[in-house]
Amino acid sequence: MFLSWEFCGDDVNGEDRRRKVAFLLLALAAVITVASAAFAVTIGLTSDYVDQLGGTGNVDVNCPANPCQISRVKWVLTSSYPYLVDQVRVSWKPASTDSSYTVCVTLLDSSSSPISGGCTTNVSGSGYIDTDVDVADADPAQVYKVQIVIVQE
Repeated sequence: MFLSWEFCGDDVNGEDRRRKVAFLLLALAAVITVASAAFAVTIGLTSDYVDQLGGTGNVDVNCPANPCQISRVKWVLTSSYPYLVDQVRVSWKPASTDSSYTVCVTLLDSSSSPISGGCTTNVSGSGYIDTDVDVADADPAQVYKVQIVIVQE
């Protein structure tokens, strides 16, 4: 038996042959695409089973310290050797005397990796106040930076 590239009895030259092969490949790709789409699954779901979600867009963040600064940070050490940082005393002025705040401290090493930290909640007062924040005991030789976060509750 002899296979030929003849369609409708005509001999085809090389360019026509390439067009027809390309057409056949395109048709085959279309069939594969339709066949794979036939296996898609539709999931039925009502809004009762979708958790609610909302967003605000861009909103300005106001500093809870007035005038948006911390006036001083002091170190409290353990009372016996080896002397370790046990607490950090943060002096600051709340923006509002009608609110309470959470004050958090993170101690960082020379590569800015956290080594200790803690938070104190329900802080309130007027004027400059001192807030003592308990931290996991840290070797003073390892403390290179401190980060203070104050959040209005």
